[in-house]
Formats: sequence, structure tokens, C-alpha cells
Amino acid sequence: MTVPWGSSQGGRFVEGASGFIRLAAGARWRLAWGVGLACAASMAGFGLLFLSGWLLAGAAVAGLAGQGAARAFNIMLPATGVRFFAMVRILARYMERVVAHDGALRLTGRLRARVYAALVPRAPAGLTDLRGGDLLGRFVSDTDKVAAYYTDVALPFARALLCGVVFVGVFACVLRPAALVLAVGLLAGGVLVPCLIGAATDRLVRVGAEKQSHIQAELAQTLQNLGEYLLLDAAHGRAVGWTDAQSTVDGARWRLDALEGAARSLITMLAFVTALAVLVLAANACRAGQVSVAQIPMLVLGVLAAFDVVAPLPLARQAAAGARLAGARLAKVCAPHRGVVEALPPHLPHAPYDLVLQNINFAYPQTVSPVLRNASLTIRQGEHVGLVGPSGMGKSSLINLLFGFYAPQSGSIAFGGVDVGLLRAEDMAAFVSVVAQDFHLFAGTLRDNLLLGAPSATDAELEDVLKTAQLTQFIQSLPEGLQTWVGNDGLRLSGGQARRVAVAQALLRKTPWLVLDEPTEGLEAPLEQALMAALVRRCANTTLVCMTHRAAVLPFMHRVVRVEDARFCPEGRAT
Repeated sequence: MTVPWGSSQGGRFVEGASGFIRLAAGARWRLAWGVGLACAASMAGFGLLFLSGWLLAGAAVAGLAGQGAARAFNIMLPATGVRFFAMVRILARYMERVVAHDGALRLTGRLRARVYAALVPRAPAGLTDLRGGDLLGRFVSDTDKVAAYYTDVALPFARALLCGVVFVGVFACVLRPAALVLAVGLLAGGVLVPCLIGAATDRLVRVGAEKQSHIQAELAQTLQNLGEYLLLDAAHGRAVGWTDAQSTVDGARWRLDALEGAARSLITMLAFVTALAVLVLAANACRAGQVSVAQIPMLVLGVLAAFDVVAPLPLARQAAAGARLAGARLAKVCAPHRGVVEALPPHLPHAPYDLVLQNINFAYPQTVSPVLRNASLTIRQGEHVGLVGPSGMGKSSLINLLFGFYAPQSGSIAFGGVDVGLLRAEDMAAFVSVVAQDFHLFAGTLRDNLLLGAPSATDAELEDVLKTAQLTQFIQSLPEGLQTWVGNDGLRLSGGQARRVAVAQALLRKTPWLVLDEPTEGLEAPLEQALMAALVRRCANTTLVCMTHRAAVLPFMHRVVRVEDARFCPEGRAT
């Protein structure tokens, strides 16, 4: 059984033990200690039951045989061993829980960091085929399942293997035929039974995971658009669909539980059959003088104790199926996108920060009409340019191309003398600030959202950008000022207020370029004029690109470029 694990190389994923070793780098000794402590706890439990049989049987035989035999039987030896193993089992089990689960949590954190690092370069072009709820489920539940491979799969199987060898060795020291029977029984319970349920387990785990992923995606989409579903009276239909899907998930889980219960019952039967066979062998050996009477129950109870390490393996096999499926899902979503830059660029943009597009041909994936066709455009540093044109004609696509979110089918794009295909989005963010039309305010305070792009900004800088964004009077009217909670997606603010907060956030970053997509949408005419005048004064030496439908914005620009027929058509100076 192999499970995909994250490697440290660009978010790539590999399968098998090598991937696990990479993921566990830095925590190998901790994980090894977890396995050792788990084995110690199981061996202590075996020793406790093993010596208990010797102690009880020996004491009973000595008592029946009379006072002389009782004196001959050294009861202190097994009694001391019982106390020792009891204490060791308690301590080892406690320490094993602490160490093993700490190791699993470390693996979870490390894996999630690598998944995140692999997802970031893919956004947004490489994630268009994934739904938000499904992606969130993969990031949370799938990483949990893969990281839990250590505690739920590797540790039980490693403990069964190591302890099984020790148990058989102990039996061999007492009675070799009994050791052979125990070895056969442990192999049947630890290998044969998990293999018998393997195919059915894989199928049921896959069905449950697919349906659960569907439910998560549907729920996230419905909650995001609940108003539309209520207006269309479609909310009840969605609930019915979830009920049917959840019934499938519940059915798969019920069958998994039944399958695991049947496997455990089979292992229990094997344990009793093995114990009975050992009892017969021990009785015959006792008659032959090879073992004492007191060792007969010791061997039988030892068999039952030995099978304790095999009993959890059907559940571990089920966890292995879930981890393998979760790993495959993560590997698929984290596979490098063809537009992703794997290595750091040799050069960053340098002044003058001119943007030059030459003969660009671009269409979004799975679309028919091209957004840009043989389009060329040059914007010099310090220019104020207005981009106008009908919706869907390519104005906002300039942002996606500039940051490498999407790659053009042909042509070249250079910024500051460097091909943007060699730059990461993080590199471009150091030079270009963007207020997109579909900007997002996070659930938090106004101050939290403003400082998101410039955490070290001072109060004076905050006041300055709020004045430029025409928000000073509004902030002063709030009882809590900048500590006002904006709500999820900024819903406690009006559309115009939220947009101006986004503008202020971009101004705090102090980049050479500022790209504004519909910056004055939702504003009344006087406020629109005041905002644009303040922006132009502040950005006298900053390249300012305004994508807009509003004619009142254009007089503030140096020149206007119209986007039509999938090309950039200069209209000349705006004034």
C-alpha cells in the first residue's frame, strides 16, 4: 500500500515511502519514538497477560500440591514481572499517545503548508475546474487523512510486525511448535484478513469520498448564493439533493463499519482457533515433560495477548484506503500548472517600469471567442491611462495577463524590461497595486483590511490614504473608528465605501503602478470628482491605469485607449 506524500520540490507530490520520508524530515526521531513506545506498550501488555497465566496457574498448582510444593514455587518472580509490565504498559501507552499524536500534528502542519505553497502559483487559472467547497475540503480533510497515515496506518502495521516477531520469538523459547502455530495465526489475521477486505474497502471509501466532496461543494455554493435560491424557491430542492447524497455517504459508512466488524470477528475466531491449537500442543508437551503445567495457561493467554496487535489492522486498512485516495486528490489539485514558474527569475523589473504588449493573442480556457487578437499596447511609466470599452472586451484581462494568472497563446508582454512569463505574481505585486472590480474585504476591522497589504503602515500613513480615498469624514462618524467590524465580505459597508477602502489599501502599498478597475462605481458625481482629483494629485509620478465605463473619469487621464474588436485602439489625449 502506497500513499502520495508532498515533497519539498515546488509542491510536487510523490508516492510511497520516499515521499513519507521527505514529509517527515525533521520529525523522524519523534515518529520513530512513537513506534517504539507503541511497541513497548503492546509488549508490556503481552508480558502482563503472559506472566499472569504463569502466576495464577503456578500458584494454583502449588496450592493443590501441598505446602512443600508451594514453598518450591517462587511466586515472587512472576508477581514482580506482572507489576513491572503493568507499570510499563501504562507509562508507554501514555507517552505513545503524546509523542505519536504530536508527530501527526507536525506532519499535518507541514503538509498543509506544502499544499498551500503548491496551490498559490496555480491560482486562478489552474483552479478554474475546482469548486470552492471541494477545494476547501481537500485542503482540510484530505490533508488530515494523509497526515493521519502515520497514526492510523503506519504505526498499527509497524507495531503488529515488530511485536509479532517478538511474540513468536518468546513462544519459540518455550515451545517451538506453539511458536509456529502462533506465527501462522498472526499472518492469517494480519495479512490475509486485511487483503480479503481490501477491494471492497477501497470501493466504499471512494464512493463515500466522492459523495462527501459533492456535498461540500454544493453546500458552499448554496450558502454563497442563498439569496438567489430563496428568490427562485429552489432551496428545498437543494436540501432534497443533499439528503439523497448524504444517504449514499451514510450507506457507504455503514457498509464499511460492517465490513470492519466482520474482519474483526474473523480475527477473533482465528485467535481462539490458534489458542485452542496451542492448548493442545502445550498439553501434549506437558505430558512429554517439555513444559510445566503452569506454562500451559501462560501460552494460551499469550496467544490472546498477541492477537491484540492484529485486531486493529482491518481499521488500519480502511484508513490506508482513505489516505491513499486523499493523497491522490491532493496530488491532482497540486500538480504544477503549465503556466507556473518553478524557479526564481534571474532579474526583476527595473526602471523605467514600462508595460509593452506586442501581438498578444489570448482566450480564456474552454471559450470560443478570443479576448485579444494581435493586440499591442505600450504604457510608459508615469502615464495616466484610461481603458474604456464594452464589458467582456478584455479590459480586466490585462490584470490577469500582467500578473501571469493566465498566459497568452502568443505574443510577448514585458514589464520593466523583463518578460512577465518569467515573473511570479509575488514579484509583480511589489511593483503593481490593483483594485479589481470584484475586490474582496475580509471579515475583520477596517484597520485589519487596510494593513493587509502594508502591515507596518503608521497611523499618519493611514490618515493620509483615507483622506485621498475620501473616507476621513466617514471614519470619524463611526463610534469605533478604524476598529469597526466590516462583516463578511465587507457587507456592513455600502458598495462605494467598500470600494474606497480597497483604494486606500492599494495606496498604502506605494507601488510604482496603480491599476483601478471601476474605481468610482457606486459614487455620486461630486464624490467621484473629489476622489479622482485626489488620486491624480497623489499619483503625479505613479503610473495610473483606470478601467472604467464612466465618462467623468476620463478627463483626469493623460490619454484614453479603447478596447474593441479584441484590440487596443488609442483615442489620443483625454483632454
